[in-house]
Amino acid sequence: MSSPRTVLIDRDGVIVKVRTDYVKTLAEMEILPGAIEALAELAKNHHRLFVITNQSAIGHGLTTREEVDRMHERISSEVRQMGGAIEAFLVCPHTPNDGCECRKPKPGLLFQARDKYGVDLNSAVLVGDAATDIQAARAAGCTSILVLTGMSATGDGTGSDYTVKNIQQAVELILASAQKEMGP
Repeated sequence: MSSPRTVLIDRDGVIVKVRTDYVKTLAEMEILPGAIEALAELAKNHHRLFVITNQSAIGHGLTTREEVDRMHERISSEVRQMGGAIEAFLVCPHTPNDGCECRKPKPGLLFQARDKYGVDLNSAVLVGDAATDIQAARAAGCTSILVLTGMSATGDGTGSDYTVKNIQQAVELILASAQKEMGP
């Protein structure tokens, strides 16, 4: 059997509803319908899951890393309750003006997944909702899937490999692709 495929998932707009003023507290975090079940389904089908997220609200002083970690623990706990697991949450806490290498569209967080967790980026899939996600995937050599539940409601101009309505459709596409690779 082939090794499990890795799926890198953006948080806001894919798992969590986007807020114009940032998701700053656990109480403000609204998980999108079907997202937890979709993540658990991937994990139950032997895919490695990583959440890759820009969280500039930390850099702007609007929230803390500890509060963001509480949000991630809730997501992780809900996925575990459904029989799945998220291997890690990789977070860029910087603002766009900080000039860091980890903030998408730069691929630094994806390289962290490669270097720290042994992720094969050439066989990985990144699921995101914005052009910055797709650009990071392309820079790291990943397949990209754009979901239309967040920043890119139309998908125009992102250059993604695939565009789907939501994370559930992204998971269906990933699982169908994995099944095809395994053969009849």
